[in-house]
Amino acid sequence: MPSCTRLFTVALCVTALSSPALAQAQTPAEARPGVSAYTPDYFAGSQLNTAFDMLEQVPGFRLQEGKTELRGYASAAGNVLIDGQRPTTKQDTTEQLLKRIPANAIERIELIRSAEAGLDMQGYSLIANVVRKSGVSIRGRLEAEYANFAHDYDAPKLSGEVTYGDGSRQLDLSGTIYREIDDEHGFGSRNRYAPDGSILRRNDYAQPEGTTIKQLSGTYRQGLLGGKIRLNGLIKDSRMFADIANIISYPADTEIFGTERNHTRATEGGAHYERQFGGTGLELLAIRRDTAKNRLDSSVEGSDEEVSRKSSDASETILRAVIRTSAGPFTIESGVEAARNILDSHTALEENGVAVPLPASNVRVSEDRAEGFVTLGFRPAGNLSVETGMRGEYSQLSQSGDSELSKTLSFLKPRLLATWNPSGSNEFRLLVEREVGQLDFDDFVSSASLTTGTVTAGNKDLEPDSLWRVELAWQRQLGKGSLVLTARHEAVSNVVDRIPVFAGSEAYDAVGNIGSGTREELQADLNMPMDFTGMRGIIFQAHTTLRRSRVTDPTTGERRSISGDAPFEGTLGLTHDLPRFNVRWGANYGFATKERQYKIAELQSDRLGGRLDVFAEYKPDVRWTLRVFGKNLTNSSAIRDRYVYPGLRGSSAFNFLERRSLRSGAYYGVSIQRTFGT
Repeated sequence: MPSCTRLFTVALCVTALSSPALAQAQTPAEARPGVSAYTPDYFAGSQLNTAFDMLEQVPGFRLQEGKTELRGYASAAGNVLIDGQRPTTKQDTTEQLLKRIPANAIERIELIRSAEAGLDMQGYSLIANVVRKSGVSIRGRLEAEYANFAHDYDAPKLSGEVTYGDGSRQLDLSGTIYREIDDEHGFGSRNRYAPDGSILRRNDYAQPEGTTIKQLSGTYRQGLLGGKIRLNGLIKDSRMFADIANIISYPADTEIFGTERNHTRATEGGAHYERQFGGTGLELLAIRRDTAKNRLDSSVEGSDEEVSRKSSDASETILRAVIRTSAGPFTIESGVEAARNILDSHTALEENGVAVPLPASNVRVSEDRAEGFVTLGFRPAGNLSVETGMRGEYSQLSQSGDSELSKTLSFLKPRLLATWNPSGSNEFRLLVEREVGQLDFDDFVSSASLTTGTVTAGNKDLEPDSLWRVELAWQRQLGKGSLVLTARHEAVSNVVDRIPVFAGSEAYDAVGNIGSGTREELQADLNMPMDFTGMRGIIFQAHTTLRRSRVTDPTTGERRSISGDAPFEGTLGLTHDLPRFNVRWGANYGFATKERQYKIAELQSDRLGGRLDVFAEYKPDVRWTLRVFGKNLTNSSAIRDRYVYPGLRGSSAFNFLERRSLRSGAYYGVSIQRTFGT
């Protein structure tokens, strides 16, 4: 991060903290213990369109999506509830769900700091609950969008959401069809250099990528047997494409063309039931997901052709039961969750029609998981709340096909969260917990990349990583804004990284465990309305994370960072509301990022340049919004350096450096949104 930017950020924070105009906190009073409620009046003066826009202005809150790719329900949670319930779908991101809810449909947003509120904290120290208005017969939103990219690519979008019902029954329907263009790929070069820097290969390179997505989803709610039942379903079809061209001009004229196609079909259905029995609440949940993937990659150089095929069918079935009750000053939550997961995967590689044998290319993996948990929340003092809990996890995995495997895993995961509010403008949160990762079934199966010319072997001996996390956060209220500083330390066991896997005389790169490591993070989140400076309607936001991790490299014996850990991530954002003209505009700058992958015979470094996005919105009335935007205005480059070694990395000097540098160009778009109902 440039020193001038550091100084600017520090100066802004110091100014904000010392400003007399911000001495009086403006956080709403607690609606109930551990809960602050933000009604639409709080956002007056801001012309917001969706629940996502509103959450961005809630002081002290930073959206965390959760990890929907994880198996099970508890493990995949984000830090947002909708009407007091977690979204049951695992196919949509939380951001996508929030952007479907019109701002005029929101009754309030609750910021929850304690399990005393009687809601599922989902393992977070802070969660938001988006509460929608009830009793409306019909409301919804329609949107049409079009974005134009360089090189004759475009990204159209049509979507609509409608809610119909009354206080006792409600039906939500949503449909969308759109195309995404990957702006981290594009057009440029992919040259190779000798260790002395001389050119080995000069290559003009193109790799445009995109995905076309079609999706339908629906949710139905009504009363049942003294409680409430919610049914949901989803169908999603995704088709990814990439067209690759290598035009080599040195040392000899050569042309290599390739394609990547990935078709994913997903269905999901779920049922959720809850009921109160006096002061005790019961929650039951069932979810079923099925995902089928078919991938076809090809590469042609003259008369030589390589083809890689991979197909997989995955299913997940989840059953969950939770009981919440209060006993005097204590809030108690307990429950159980069971899940069954299955993956059938088949991989094939051919060179000129001849099959190339791969280790673990045909694999079936199944897992039976069970988890029990209990959480106890209480308030030993008026300004101090404590939440402590224990989770126990048991899983049994079996693998068949090219290799046989059976293993049993069990873990205990304790947790302690203490929240202390010594004054209305300061809050401290201490979190101590143990977390256990999940094994990615795809890591059990081999895969081949024709783009890079590498094979990743499946590893049946992979173990999940686990860590102890200690986190301390300080939140300072700054009028209607806030500054949150978070320090985090993690001691990691069984770090999941890269190891060699041997098949005969061949050594393949594979995902595996490499021992113990550590990770430290320092996170800062600033949300600053600038009214106190006289610049009314302007909100400045900054989110930064500094990260340092250390582990011993299995191929060199040296200490290094954990693969994939970016040392710095950060964004600066600004929005300006001009209600007099019905206009709202804003800009967001994402700082450059860098991360490394330490493969067994290759060191891969990915760098993405800083990028600037801007937008402007005009609302001719409360129901219509016209939005124009420009993204990646800096035309930032995506650079991948591959230091390729002749054998295991560290045993000799690298053989050559391959540098792929791509740019997709700035792109521009327009969207029209129309809300209806109240």
